[in-house]
Amino acid sequence: MASTRNAPEQTQQLIWQLKLQSDRHGSVHSTKLRDLLADPARLKALLDEAEASGDPERMRLARLIRPQPDDRPSVAAGMPVGSGLNWAAVAGVTLVVAILAWFFTRPVATSRTAEVAASRPALQKDAAADTDSEAMASRTIFRLHGSNTVGEELAPALIERWMKAEGADQTRVDNTDVVGERVVSGDFTDRGERWQVELHSHGSSTAFQDLAKGTADLGMSSRRIKPKEVQALAAQHGDLSAPGSEVVAGLDGLAVVVHRANPIASMTSETVARIFAGEVTDWSQLGNPPAPIELHARDDLSGTYDTFKSLVLEAHGRKLAASAKRYESSTELSDNVAASTNAIGFIGLPYVRNAKALGIAEAPGALAIVPTSFTVGTEDYPLSRRLYFYLPAKPATTELRDFVKFAHSSAGQEVVKEVGLVSQNIYAERPRLEPGLPTDYVQLTRDAERLSLNFRFEPASYRLDTKGQRDLGRLIDFLETQPARTPLLLGFTDSFGDPAANIALSQERARAVEAQLQAHGVFPKVVAGFGPAIPVASNSTEAGRNKNRRVEVWVQ
Repeated sequence: MASTRNAPEQTQQLIWQLKLQSDRHGSVHSTKLRDLLADPARLKALLDEAEASGDPERMRLARLIRPQPDDRPSVAAGMPVGSGLNWAAVAGVTLVVAILAWFFTRPVATSRTAEVAASRPALQKDAAADTDSEAMASRTIFRLHGSNTVGEELAPALIERWMKAEGADQTRVDNTDVVGERVVSGDFTDRGERWQVELHSHGSSTAFQDLAKGTADLGMSSRRIKPKEVQALAAQHGDLSAPGSEVVAGLDGLAVVVHRANPIASMTSETVARIFAGEVTDWSQLGNPPAPIELHARDDLSGTYDTFKSLVLEAHGRKLAASAKRYESSTELSDNVAASTNAIGFIGLPYVRNAKALGIAEAPGALAIVPTSFTVGTEDYPLSRRLYFYLPAKPATTELRDFVKFAHSSAGQEVVKEVGLVSQNIYAERPRLEPGLPTDYVQLTRDAERLSLNFRFEPASYRLDTKGQRDLGRLIDFLETQPARTPLLLGFTDSFGDPAANIALSQERARAVEAQLQAHGVFPKVVAGFGPAIPVASNSTEAGRNKNRRVEVWVQ
């Protein structure tokens, strides 16, 4: 098997997809993409493992990558041995030609359902097998453009699940000839119709650029829309920051990990930025025994790196040090950190594995919070962020409106959880209370459980932000399933202003939530304010102050 480094781009995409699937299953043969492309032995081991795994998706990808015996050309007979030809070059060229010929005579598809046939309308098919499929009328129901963090896994998974809920008997995700651009399809056999969604994942800013150009119907973003973007798009699409247009699809969080034997338990986000910028290079600078710090980071194409760059490096005016070892696989990064006492890295929450996740404080004096699904769900953890859909005031199709409604429903949020992000579905947990918390806070919550959400507000108002307004409905639904439990609302402010006035202000915010609940027949047991106590973020930035202006919800 010759190197596939120069194989067609579609072949490389299939190898990349197999690598991702294998990473999720703890493969011992998965490694960097460039190593798989350059080393035939490594690729063969990965393909052999996939074919023997019993997993239908990995087996299918392996069969697509590795040409079957009938597809492979034979070497012409009669060529004299030792004729002076470079046989390695001939073999390499022959394989590439075979792959090219094979690729354009069979379908290329990725599927999240093992029973779906790998087919693509633009490619040659077996006519007998696909007569019914080809007879269907195809219709593009909407175009979804923007963030690669949202578009890589979450968006296609949501679209497929929604199509099945709408009655599709088959769904699939097809690659196009452009990296980052796919088509999600659902076949409705009983209607003789195929729905298609155009999915382009080229970065959050392209969501708003393409909405402006009229080439997208729905935007996806891993950051909130900027005021200038709201203003630029208002005449065309209405106020995209309004509750009906700004939809939080899910939550994302990063873990900063070290070896389990590392005695450090927490850091400020600025210290993390200085370490990864190469300004802090030895563990002795942080109180550990002398040893060089080893940096482990995801690659530039990773949504994980995009998040880290935004929340840590750029937030503190830093850039990643050139000495950092880069990874295409979160699993490989985590395992290498877990194997080295001098290592530090960052990964998504599902990949902590055998490493130790550090508590992160947004600023000196702020509470250091350990990353969990719960602390990301409450958005107390500093390295958490919201993932958004942006829907124009006049949706292009009724299907688009229905899809967005599904995305923030309980069923849609289960999909968010399944792809490794953090769902907004509410649950209760008894958190460990840190030493030094206000006595009355400890007494109020002693026999209570905290819910996995915080209510936050629009700046300088008692009006819930767009997520809070949807969370209000989720909270009412949750309490209806547990009629014996009653909520406690505990309010907080930032540290600006008079402390006594802040306590009153925090209580008013809690009462604003109480009024909303009472309108739906829910009557909280306790409504209290604690002013600037227990900050979860820095009060030196507007973003941090907004995080500290919150209402926690507990139940007894």
